Amino acid sequence: SKRIKGFINVDILPLENVDIRHDLTKSPYPFENESIDEILMTEVLEHISFKDTDKVLAECYRILKSGGKMHIQVPDCGSMMEAYVFNGIDKRIPHKPISEDHALEAIIETGKVVHPDRWLYAFCGAGKHQYDFHKNIFTKEKMEEYLERAGFKVDFKDDPKRWKIIVNAIK
Repeated sequence: SKRIKGFINVDILPLENVDIRHDLTKSPYPFENESIDEILMTEVLEHISFKDTDKVLAECYRILKSGGKMHIQVPDCGSMMEAYVFNGIDKRIPHKPISEDHALEAIIETGKVVHPDRWLYAFCGAGKHQYDFHKNIFTKEKMEEYLERAGFKVDFKDDPKRWKIIVNAIK
């Protein structure tokens, strides 16, 4: 329901600030071929079934202009699996830190990397509404496979906390 200046807000739910209600697993999207400059998919793809992810990314590729960018952020489940294996889950890490520095300070101080709730949400979602459950999990390698299969060039961005995969996919 957040309004981002310059973007058309598409969501399956009839939330405030939603311009177009659309289920992203249904093609075609209500946009012409190569008509979009930029797509912002923050915390979206994990809510799409792994069976539909290729189709969704292909549709995004179709509507993006040549040279257009798709900004993606999803939970880094590869990092979360490492946190589990190497005993990096701890309640002293803030689940919702007040700042990046606040989280990083707790990580350095404790030697741990993630709060148990954030760890669980990475795999399951927060369950705030009927669509707030995860149907796919991503590692950097899996994200790269999906995006390259759709035709995108991949440019990963760093998340110092390692909680998120942040990537620019360029057509």
